Amino acid sequence: MKNNVIKGSIVILILLLFLISVAAVSSADEENKDVTIMTLSKGGITIQYPSDWGNSQSTSNYSVMAISKIDSVDALGVGQININIEKKPIEGDDFETFVNSSYDKMQRDTSFKLVSSGGVSIDGKEGLEYVYTSTKGTTEKEHKAIWFEKGGQAYAIMYSAPISDFEKNLYVFDFLLSNIQIN
Repeated sequence: MKNNVIKGSIVILILLLFLISVAAVSSADEENKDVTIMTLSKGGITIQYPSDWGNSQSTSNYSVMAISKIDSVDALGVGQININIEKKPIEGDDFETFVNSSYDKMQRDTSFKLVSSGGVSIDGKEGLEYVYTSTKGTTEKEHKAIWFEKGGQAYAIMYSAPISDFEKNLYVFDFLLSNIQIN
């Protein structure tokens, strides 16, 4: 009798987990029905991104383009959840030294914390990846930057979001990276 109750409980638990997962997938499908893929071309760069993101302002002088999650854009047009693409002429010795020197300077600031760095390969292009956090006021953000070189220029594709929103929006950054074209 006790075994039958345990077996019955296990079956009910499995059934409940199955129903919950089906409901979650259905809900996700409902949310994504209104999202289409958009294309933006500017400064020799073409990207694709979901329509719940849009063109936004950047605070960087080297920015070629910036997109942000639409519902995170403030009154100045800057998104709290954003992807910024920059292009800088490589100054000094070589690409790796140039990129690393940028992060050496940032590490002197106590609001900056380097989480990881290293080489990365994206769609056959070798580059550098940096993951770090920063604090401005009371907001702590996580950042992920992918750098690569083309034609004597350093390109940086940088994703930033408050730590609580970082993981759930990272898929847009990954999608953009897999579809970016630089002419």
